Amino acid sequence: MEQAVKVQSVTVLQSVAVPKYHWVIRINYLVRAISFAALFVAIGMHMASRGYGAVAWGLLALQFLAYPHLLYWRASSAREPLQAERTNLLLDCLLVGIWAAALEFPVLIAFTLFIGTSLNSAIYRGWRGALGALIAFSCGALGWVSIAGFSFSPYTDLPVSAFTLAGLSAYVIGIGNIVFTQNRKLHDTREELRKSEEFFRLITENAGDLIALLDAEGHWVYAGPSYRHLLSDADLEAGSSALAHVHREDRDLVRAQLKKTFETGDAQEFSYRLIATDGNVHEFKATVNSFSHAGIPRAVVISIDISELRRTEKILDIYSHAFENMAEGMILTSADGTILSVNKAFTAVTGFSKEDAVGRPETEFHTALQPPKFYADMHDAVAQDGYWVGTTWSRRKDNSIYRERRSVSSILDEAGNTTHYITFVAIAE
Repeated sequence: MEQAVKVQSVTVLQSVAVPKYHWVIRINYLVRAISFAALFVAIGMHMASRGYGAVAWGLLALQFLAYPHLLYWRASSAREPLQAERTNLLLDCLLVGIWAAALEFPVLIAFTLFIGTSLNSAIYRGWRGALGALIAFSCGALGWVSIAGFSFSPYTDLPVSAFTLAGLSAYVIGIGNIVFTQNRKLHDTREELRKSEEFFRLITENAGDLIALLDAEGHWVYAGPSYRHLLSDADLEAGSSALAHVHREDRDLVRAQLKKTFETGDAQEFSYRLIATDGNVHEFKATVNSFSHAGIPRAVVISIDISELRRTEKILDIYSHAFENMAEGMILTSADGTILSVNKAFTAVTGFSKEDAVGRPETEFHTALQPPKFYADMHDAVAQDGYWVGTTWSRRKDNSIYRERRSVSSILDEAGNTTHYITFVAIAE
């Protein structure tokens, strides 16, 4: 599910033309640009009170005004943006270490430079980031000291100290707000995922169909609760074979379909028989789909029990054969009198084939050898009594006349409404 959420997120981002680099880069750019601009003011105030020259001011502007934009361009255009941004964070620490030493380690400014850059590194890389920030800051400071010598001037003027403390407080609060926002988004996302998981678990646990998750070898990863109506808990234990209770004649087919879906990635449909713990055989129609979860191939199998359908089909097949092979001719019509089916004996008696009769009104086969009142009385009797039996004169397809014995019965539904009529015809002796 996690992988599906990531794929969907990527699709949405691409569809609205959002930059492909990570959100961390955009947030770091915003934080870096604002905080470095504030540092430019604080360090500028300190440099002004100390009488630094034009070169120092130029380097200050390059470092704290132009530098953040250059790093953003570097990370956003890199082949691996996140890796480039990690390097940027270390570069921040290295350069502010140089500035701390170059300014002769004014305590408030040096502390602000160190805590700001190391905090940013720690947020995104944990203790490794914090340790890397300390090492980079120290290397920058030691590098400057090794070239220019060590000087220590810890004090700053009151306005500089006040502005530095205010800026550091705003920076820490801002970072805290960013962390809070991200944690809130993470919490909301997890809550949505939890609700989705509960929803799908509810569907799975209450579905009548069998839902299973298998590995590439056909072992259980998950078996839906419906399986417990057929198999024992021991049979469904994770890691055991899901094919153990498949009918031995169907086992190779199921194994082949699983292999095919893993190899091609295409859904497969097949039927198989499952032998339940009580010995009864159930027939299922299954659909199997493959997917990858955390790099591990899995297959979800949804099986629909068609045992009752198969039994019904067999019974209907028996009825169909019985209908087709009755010695008497049979006509099945709908409630409106449209012929739905006739059997072979009907053709033998009347000469009309199934193609001649099916789909046509039964009244078209009234031969006019009886007056209209005869047929009206017959239909009234069926409507009143549910059946009619008698003999009539009829004409075959070849126009030959014969004496016919006919019986008509209505078929009713549970509400007592007529749904069909069944007519038997035979040659009267």
